[in-house]
Amino acid sequence: MTRQRSGGGLVWMTALLLSVVWAGLAGAADLKIGFIDSERIFAEYAGTKVAQESFNREVADLSKDAKEKKAEIDEQQRKLDTQSPMLSEAKRDEQNQILQRKIAEYDAFVQANWGPGGNVSKLNEQYLKPIVDRIHRILATIGADESYSIILDAAEGHIVYGDKALDLTDRVLSGLQQEDSGTVPKK
Repeated sequence: MTRQRSGGGLVWMTALLLSVVWAGLAGAADLKIGFIDSERIFAEYAGTKVAQESFNREVADLSKDAKEKKAEIDEQQRKLDTQSPMLSEAKRDEQNQILQRKIAEYDAFVQANWGPGGNVSKLNEQYLKPIVDRIHRILATIGADESYSIILDAAEGHIVYGDKALDLTDRVLSGLQQEDSGTVPKK
């Protein structure tokens, strides 16, 4: 499972930082910034591991189906190669059409599952979105309750230095664990 990163993030982040600098010049005392390391959250949060296992199971099933389709192609090709000298031209064309149809079906299967916007990408989104939504809710609560102006993500590569006192990663992990244990209700 992989987290999708936005391609336009650098441009957006640059514009955001320029806005922060501009706002900071106008009222530096009111600006409160925090950051998280989402890669660490995903690595350490047990719920991510469970989602990863479920994702891997579904991808393994798709991979098994792909291998079976590929084996059918290989068998059809072997059959055509060994029987070709003995087959009439019409029968050879028929067997070749069967092979080409199997190849086309296999290619369509692979594209539908592993191609852009394919089922594997959708599965990844399906398993990660609930976790990402929870992280955003926890951050929104922290941000609103404690008057943060901006909370950035160090994993996106836009923070080259951050005072550990501004790092909210442990608090997000704690919030996820509290929700899982029922200590704090999920919102």
